[in-house]
Amino acid sequence: MNTISLICFIIFFLCIVSFYKKETDIFLPGRLFILVWSFALGLTNLKLSRHQIEWSFFSWLMLFVTLFSFLTGVFIVYVINSGKQLKTIKSIRSIAFNSSLDNRLLFNYIIVLFIGYIISYIISYLVIGYVPVFTRFPGLYRGNWGIFGFGLLIQAFPSLILMIILYYFIVKGHKGKKFLLANLFLIVFTTYALLLQRYYIIFAIIVCAAILYYGSKFFRLRNVFIILSIMFSVIYSMSYIRLSTTILHYLYYLSDMKYSLKYAMFTEPYMYIVMNLENFANAVDKLQHFTYGLFTFDFVFALSGIKHPIAEYLNLSKFPDLISSSFNTFTMFFIYYRDFGIIGLGIIPLILGILFSSAYYKMRITPNINTISIYSIFVFVILFSFFVPIISFLHFAFNFLIIYLVTKTIVNNKTISF
Repeated sequence: MNTISLICFIIFFLCIVSFYKKETDIFLPGRLFILVWSFALGLTNLKLSRHQIEWSFFSWLMLFVTLFSFLTGVFIVYVINSGKQLKTIKSIRSIAFNSSLDNRLLFNYIIVLFIGYIISYIISYLVIGYVPVFTRFPGLYRGNWGIFGFGLLIQAFPSLILMIILYYFIVKGHKGKKFLLANLFLIVFTTYALLLQRYYIIFAIIVCAAILYYGSKFFRLRNVFIILSIMFSVIYSMSYIRLSTTILHYLYYLSDMKYSLKYAMFTEPYMYIVMNLENFANAVDKLQHFTYGLFTFDFVFALSGIKHPIAEYLNLSKFPDLISSSFNTFTMFFIYYRDFGIIGLGIIPLILGILFSSAYYKMRITPNINTISIYSIFVFVILFSFFVPIISFLHFAFNFLIIYLVTKTIVNNKTISF
């Protein structure tokens, strides 16, 4: 093990140990960010694949600027709020689900969103003609499934799942409605799982887990184990469908791994993490032209319908300077370099650090289902910041807006604002 990996894993281990401190918050933004990136960097520098490259000084500098910028933003908000009275996690749990909430309105939102989801699903199936899991090559066909507009409502899956779970924890009694929602939950989860799109299933699981951590006593060791078991079962099941043993071996050889074939099952999760950082390091070192906001504000251009025409007119590569065409993600932060260069990495992660940390302290000062939900979304973004720039995607913006508006309107105390 090289020195960089050793240092990163030590930092990761110390972050894990700090969880055992009494009354610590496991989703504290700065520590969570350090935890994720120390682990990702530690794995990356093991260099277990021959696709991985030696990073230039400039690549290391750009990554350091990115991480330092984000953590600086977090620290600025920490300093601003250092003298304020924060609610303890225990007191937040006594407030969140016991407040006066509009249960009827929440139920109506769920029904409306479910109708939109199921109609969009049926129309998409009729137009496209198949569901990925029932095709001969599920892993291939899953990437091309969806229709603009209708696909957006289908990708509202995490919002719908979250709202159903919230109803169960918020509402006492109403067994008839809960029975109906349980069936809707099974329909939504099963139909979406057939699409073999793991990312938003994991999104729903993590956001729900974070909300339950802050809003209830559900987040005990036994329940943590159950949640993690469900998450890994979902990931493994979909990988099993998408990757047969033959394809798993093929992925091992495609990734040009340095370890024995008998460990091929570790290839996908390892490459899933490390190639994001490798592509980032390679691309920032070679990129010559910048796009000045086209990717940072992707959801705006996508919503207006001019995203693809602009990309075609400018002849933009969707995945510039890839190390291998088999791995095409760059971390959440690469688009800011692609749009604005060094300035983008210096400023935008700083703004994101301020935004995420502000949401955290807003929740700790005035906790309610709205502030908890918004920060729980940011927890997911931090956890997967080594992956795709999800906050620039239209379907993420759509889910964020749904969750914000629903949780905002069911809070009866109109004086509380985010």
